Amino acid sequence: MRIAKVHIQGFRCLEDVEVPFDDITTFIGPNGAGKSTILRALDWFFNGGTLSDEDVFFGATDKKISVRVDFNRLSPSDRNKLEKYARPGVDEFSAWKLWDNGAEKITGKALAFEPFERIRAASGATARKTVFAEVVAENPTKSFPSWTNETATLAALDQWERDNSGELTEAQVSSTNFFGFNSQGKLSGLFDFVLVTADLRASEESQDSKSSVIGRILEKAVDRTAADEALKALSATLATEHANINNLHFKDQLETLSDQLSSEVAAFASGRDVSVQSVQAEYKPQSSKFRVRIGDGSIETDVDRQGHGFQRSLLIASLKLLAERGAAATDGSVICLAIEEPELFQHPTQARAFATVLRDLAEKADSGMQVAYATHSPYFLQPRRYDQIRRVSRVMQIGSTFKVEVLFATVSQVVARLATFVDEDRIRRQVEGVCLNRLSEALFASAVVLVEGTGDRGVLEGVAERSTPLSVHGIAVAEVGSKTEFFLPFAILEQFAIPRYIVFDSDSGQEARKIALGRPPKEIADSKAAMIAQNRKLLQLIGEPEVDWPSGDLSDRALALPDHLENLLDSDWPEWEIARAQLVTDGLGFDAKDGDTYRLAAKTAAGSPPALLEAVIARTLASIGA
Repeated sequence: MRIAKVHIQGFRCLEDVEVPFDDITTFIGPNGAGKSTILRALDWFFNGGTLSDEDVFFGATDKKISVRVDFNRLSPSDRNKLEKYARPGVDEFSAWKLWDNGAEKITGKALAFEPFERIRAASGATARKTVFAEVVAENPTKSFPSWTNETATLAALDQWERDNSGELTEAQVSSTNFFGFNSQGKLSGLFDFVLVTADLRASEESQDSKSSVIGRILEKAVDRTAADEALKALSATLATEHANINNLHFKDQLETLSDQLSSEVAAFASGRDVSVQSVQAEYKPQSSKFRVRIGDGSIETDVDRQGHGFQRSLLIASLKLLAERGAAATDGSVICLAIEEPELFQHPTQARAFATVLRDLAEKADSGMQVAYATHSPYFLQPRRYDQIRRVSRVMQIGSTFKVEVLFATVSQVVARLATFVDEDRIRRQVEGVCLNRLSEALFASAVVLVEGTGDRGVLEGVAERSTPLSVHGIAVAEVGSKTEFFLPFAILEQFAIPRYIVFDSDSGQEARKIALGRPPKEIADSKAAMIAQNRKLLQLIGEPEVDWPSGDLSDRALALPDHLENLLDSDWPEWEIARAQLVTDGLGFDAKDGDTYRLAAKTAAGSPPALLEAVIARTLASIGA
């Protein structure tokens, strides 16, 4: 069983959002957008906790919170335990948790006899008996069980539904036992949600408790049943032995004292006896408990006596072990491990390794793991699986209010968007290189400038740094490699609604350069036709009129350099080449198309940058309101 989709209403900053989940679900977006709030809503759904009016969406007229979780991939053991909540032949199950002015209610989608739900929804035995009588009167042809008492009758109604499946319809059924209430939780042992918060302390997570990471590991790794039964028997034996000791040492003494007191009291009030008795000690059964200690040379300490670096290492190791235990579960149970900012707990190399381990566990066939991150680190983005990314953002509404949106890009959406531009097989072949090398940081940006190569990126970043770096505004410059590779990153960014601006070379001078080099006429003609076709396809992609050789600031989506970047710099900013050459001479740059050398030259060169390059920066800043 896995989480397939979550629908959250009225919880903190989340007015109404739906979020699809995968084996790995990665939440990205700016601080305060609501990434962690989604995970905390799920933590309340699965693990409970106290809510208040402060947790209700600001501005809501009703003090209500609703979290609905849709599950899929149900196994036979899931169906067996979920009983009526898992309909035969359907691979899904839904449950709601509601908070209404302080009162909690749990419901699930199930097959039920609708009139019986009126009985179950009534409050108290008397009200239920009254509604029961009404239902019987309304259905005179049906053979219902008789009312005996509340508990027996409700059980009899459940049995009637099992025996009369043809009378049932799909309904939202109230329940009190999804999450372990009365020790009969439907989800207990089937699905376990573990939230690792950003402010997590390793010392707290190393305690043996139901909510800690170590506690969850112990639950998966250690069977306490036999020990707890033995401890229960020991408590009973201790109680018996204690009673025997009391009798052996105090019985005769207390009987003598009781007779003496009774005799003395009789002189003042007849007909009364006094009895002095030993008090039986109460030996409550103790559960098996464990603790974590750290051996540090010849010294053994608690976890909180260790340095922060070691505590983080212990936490990472514990999470990894918990994931492995969940993945290896043979009882069909599943762990969903949700982590706020996992990059906070480790160095970059450790972060990359940690992300790889968890991903491998979650994506393994028949794995008992599902993972969700809320991250600002590209280490936790899988290059080929951009469809597992959820971008959370706050969108301004009328009246200066914000609404949280969760955007995502599916493979089918991207393929459909590029149907007339790029062959589907090529799209799938390009995914890894595009996402890994060019979009891993761009997906976190507030806006993106897509350029062909490293030189273009360096010059634009350097021009911006003459005043304010683009990174200050959350803007990324991402190189795509060549003119033919703009399409896929553009489409992916478009699905995430990230403002994007294309800067490309029209290559109008290519024909003259090839003629000067003495290239064969056919090669020149073929190259010219290919460049024209590429220019037209890019213009079609951004919705601009098609021309052979575009030039200048085309729109708020693209700019075409008349020929190529170096040509523009030579004609409009000769000081740039002087600065670049000087950097090479001084040993501070490389005499090649090097992004850092180009950037530093653009930042320090005398004169003024070309107006076209400054227009790119102005357009991009305008796209985010800067």
